[in-house]
Amino acid sequence: MKAAIDAAHKRQLKITGHLDAVTYKEAASLGIDNLEHGFLASTDFVTDKKENQAPAYGAADTSLANLDINSDRVKKFIQYLIDKKVGITSTLAVFEGFTTTQPRPDQEAINAMSPETRDFYLRIYAMLKSAKSPNDEEKAFVKTAKMERLFYDMGGLLTVGTDPTGNGGTLAGYGNWRAIELLVEADGFTPLQAIKIATLNGAIALGFDKTIGTIEPGKSADLLIIDGDPSKNISDIRKVLYVFKNCVGYNSRKLFESVKGKVGFN
Repeated sequence: MKAAIDAAHKRQLKITGHLDAVTYKEAASLGIDNLEHGFLASTDFVTDKKENQAPAYGAADTSLANLDINSDRVKKFIQYLIDKKVGITSTLAVFEGFTTTQPRPDQEAINAMSPETRDFYLRIYAMLKSAKSPNDEEKAFVKTAKMERLFYDMGGLLTVGTDPTGNGGTLAGYGNWRAIELLVEADGFTPLQAIKIATLNGAIALGFDKTIGTIEPGKSADLLIIDGDPSKNISDIRKVLYVFKNCVGYNSRKLFESVKGKVGFN
């Protein structure tokens, strides 16, 4: 990992990672720029973790589910990441797909799925919704949302993204919308805070905030035209009419229609 970090930095590039054998604190000490999946991939609190080895499957969830996030131990851990200027990417949308409290499937997303993806996703969804009690992964989901908020409030750089795996229902576009909504629903951010995390913070994390991330004179005209007010209702981010990339406008609805029934597994 140190060799990868040094090679990236030598080329003035950023480097991020989804870790398990290496802890977040170890990666921060080596100079990593960002860490993926909020705190759900962190193995720092697994009691019997062996150095340079991934813990047993589910051990990270169990450790997080039982963690006192208001303890000095956790706050010192978060402060260390902040001091090392390590960003955290929230990916709650993919992990929500393993909880019993996940909302009913978005019909437009279902329509976009290929038949194989749709069948797989709906089967997993039905199985999870029939569970009688929350599992460790569900408890960990709640904890990581609170830790993301604590990280942000302590001055950490929080960004937001997705992951195309999980239960098969986290599709590009639809999954991004849900990830931003969950910043409000699960983390407790205001809509405007969530929008900033999804735009300016992402640009800062990539080192591109001088050219993108906000609407200002001199920056690239990468814009969304939305039929609503997401500053008041975050779900209005789904009402996209046009997307402008490098000053070229695209009809969002036509793009979505063009991939209906095609998205998902090969």
